[in-house]
Amino acid sequence: MELSFSKYHGTGNDFILIDDREGKASLSSTTIASLCHRQYGIGADGVILLTSSEKGDFGMRIFNRDGSEAEMCGNGLRCLIQFLIDLGEKGENFQIETMKKIYPCTAQEGKVFVSMGVPKILEEKESHFLLEVGVPHFVTFVDELSLFDKEAKKHFSSLGVNINYAKIDPCGAICMRTFERGVEEETFSCGSGATAVCMAAWKRFGLAGPVDVHFHSGQQLQFRLIRKDGVLQDLIMSGDVTHVFNGAITANKGCMSDSQTLPTSAHC
Repeated sequence: MELSFSKYHGTGNDFILIDDREGKASLSSTTIASLCHRQYGIGADGVILLTSSEKGDFGMRIFNRDGSEAEMCGNGLRCLIQFLIDLGEKGENFQIETMKKIYPCTAQEGKVFVSMGVPKILEEKESHFLLEVGVPHFVTFVDELSLFDKEAKKHFSSLGVNINYAKIDPCGAICMRTFERGVEEETFSCGSGATAVCMAAWKRFGLAGPVDVHFHSGQQLQFRLIRKDGVLQDLIMSGDVTHVFNGAITANKGCMSDSQTLPTSAHC
């Protein structure tokens, strides 16, 4: 089975994009993990399928590096919009249907803006927040981000959610690090994680915005906090999207063991 693909990254969070509006792509979790492998595959944090949609303009399915399917992905949405534009779709505004929700997205002046909505706070304690941003995120504010290296995976294994450590600098910007489930390591940036952190910072510290969010990798995202009468109405995320390259995938069906050759080849 051969599929054309495009590789994009949104502020370092990288994805393999496949146009599946005809619904012909059939990728097993093993094949997806193989495609995302940094040494033996294309290399990516995930695979995104552009699909048709009855409720929105287009649909998005997002698969993590380990082959599991996620509900949504903030940076993935931004990459999908640039993919659509590069495929020749006209206009600036798009409604993208994900597993549980439709996200309004806009492409302007080389950046993609996503209306992330207002995250739901599932739990708020002195030490942390647990929020639903399409996917679950644990947020804790710390004085020293190096604590992330010692503690993040421990928290992940016990909670089964994405982990975010954050601190607010004197200028009001947010510095953060994210451990993503399904990727199983720190990612260069995380759109839904940054959204969760902005929500928690607004709730705990009254952070207003616009807010710059800086990641340990040197990447950054921007957020506008839309408020009315003191109530948060929306979080608008924006950032750069980069097209890396196009290619074709030959993905073979079947399972593999750790000793077998990964069943994927790619040519550009």
